Amino acid sequence: MARSRKGRYKIPMWKLCLGLLLVACASESGARAPATGGVAGSSPDASADAHSDAAGGSAGAGGTSGAAGSAGTAGLAACPEFEAGVVAGTIASSAITEASGIVASQKNPGVLYVHNDSGDGPRIFAVGLDGKHLGELSLSGATAQDWEDIALGPGPTAGESYLYAGDIGDNASARANIKIFRVPEPLIDAKGAASDQTLSGVETFTVTYADGAHNAEALLVDPKAGQLVIVTKAASGVSQVFQSAGLLAAGGGNVTLTEANSVTFGQGALGGSTLVTGGDVSPAGDRIAIRTYSGVFLWRRSPGESLAQAFSSEPCPALALPEKQGEAVGFAADGSGYYTVSEGNTPPLHWFAQK
Repeated sequence: MARSRKGRYKIPMWKLCLGLLLVACASESGARAPATGGVAGSSPDASADAHSDAAGGSAGAGGTSGAAGSAGTAGLAACPEFEAGVVAGTIASSAITEASGIVASQKNPGVLYVHNDSGDGPRIFAVGLDGKHLGELSLSGATAQDWEDIALGPGPTAGESYLYAGDIGDNASARANIKIFRVPEPLIDAKGAASDQTLSGVETFTVTYADGAHNAEALLVDPKAGQLVIVTKAASGVSQVFQSAGLLAAGGGNVTLTEANSVTFGQGALGGSTLVTGGDVSPAGDRIAIRTYSGVFLWRRSPGESLAQAFSSEPCPALALPEKQGEAVGFAADGSGYYTVSEGNTPPLHWFAQK
């Protein structure tokens, strides 16, 4: 190395330039490396906002969410992806003006059950997968104050599928109790002419929450264990998850639900509306769908978990199309996708097929 006139070592210019170039390259490489679990340089809140935008069930485009298909919580399957939503048909019955719940029959291929919101009587409508009217089912001995959701699940007779109608609406959170009505599924011919029926053998359950009254519009029933779950509707976005002790006893009676979890809507991965308006469980029991006025979200359920416990896992964004007042979501009978429908006269029946 050459010395300067003052006796100090002098670094050749070419070596100095090379060293500066190497430092710059190393710095650039480090800036491009993403931090574990997020985007480099972004805060957790910014990452959550990006997830919320991807979830955008509000969208109207019906396209696949950017987060769909990503691996989620360890041990869970990847989030499912769905095709763009399509109109499967139109709800044909003029009597269905405020569709509030929808569920697919397990006993009758090609049949969906729909019911109205408050103001109607204790009846359920059978419709085809294209919205065709198949008949009106009146529940003998039942009442209707504010029916908000419907579910399908097991009951006292093994191998029989049962309809659960949820009179669970309580806008003022003032009802002393709510009602659940359970009745075996009837036989319906999806290819035949519409036929009305009166269903007998209806069981009535008088339900209270352990901590007082709540408003709710999402009713879930575990298709394997029969445990009943209600997810509350709250303007704050904090929805409580209440569950029964197990399968509801034969013959009806009093039931107390206890809080087992909570979910916060309207922020982060559950961005959009804060108001829960419906829900369903896949026939296999491995997925839960919850909808709000603006979107649909899925939770994956591990073997051995209760429905309430599954809400502790990371949610998966799903898809939704614009609806006037969307309150109903239900899986297909084979779990291959899900339907949504809105309140209003002759609303479209939307279908989202899993890829």
